[in-house]
Amino acid sequence: MKKNKYLTAGEFAKICDIPKHVLFHYDDIGLFQPEYKAENGYRYYSYRQYDTFLVIMNLKKMGMSLKDIKVFLSKRDPSLFLSLLEDKFEEIDSLIEYLKGVKSMMQWMKDSTQEALCHKDDPISITHLPQRIILCSDNMENSNNTSFVNFMQEYIQFIKENNINMQQSVGNMISVEAIRNQDYLNFSYLYVDVDIEIPEKTRVCKERDYICGWHHGPYDTITDTYDQMMAYAMQNNIKLGTFAYEEYLIADIAQMNHNEYVTRILIEIDA
Repeated sequence: MKKNKYLTAGEFAKICDIPKHVLFHYDDIGLFQPEYKAENGYRYYSYRQYDTFLVIMNLKKMGMSLKDIKVFLSKRDPSLFLSLLEDKFEEIDSLIEYLKGVKSMMQWMKDSTQEALCHKDDPISITHLPQRIILCSDNMENSNNTSFVNFMQEYIQFIKENNINMQQSVGNMISVEAIRNQDYLNFSYLYVDVDIEIPEKTRVCKERDYICGWHHGPYDTITDTYDQMMAYAMQNNIKLGTFAYEEYLIADIAQMNHNEYVTRILIEIDA
């Protein structure tokens, strides 16, 4: 044998960017074997085996078990190979859509965190927002804690079943009436921004002005910020709309200290 036509196990492992013991294990279980074994037990691989090994690695990364990969390799022919590729095309398309959603969520987290850091100490002001579409849960007003948990479970299930691409984390809507009554935990709806309208589930928030407040601290002190915002509305003779929206821009995932949480509150101004 002309050894220069072959790669040693170490050389083949290096070009595949894996530890050498992985090749030994795959050989032992009969999944991927060297093209040639010398009398001294040394393993030698052909460059032509690289493509096969690459397919094995990609199938493994996609969640296919080594056992199933071995079954495929033991029975492989062009027809079976084409069938496998078609199945994997569908899986990859689904994975791409999932990763797009994850990327959108991460982008929102990045943008919202940067926005919160820039504005957390801003005074109460009036801000203008364009029209947006929000997906709402069922009405939660006057519900107890148990039913609130049920609402949340049903809401997330609805999002999953309809393959809705969530662009941001879930926020809360609370009625202005509840705020006036200082009933700050009596939420009306859970909501999230979406791209498309869904009959009887989404609502269109028209382009309008809002009173904007930045609550800096844990949720149990949010009453102070609401009191300041309501006082601002009264002092400036502002007629309020129906709902306020709570957006949790810096929360548990980004900040360990509850006192450093940042929540943006938007209260509708009646046009």
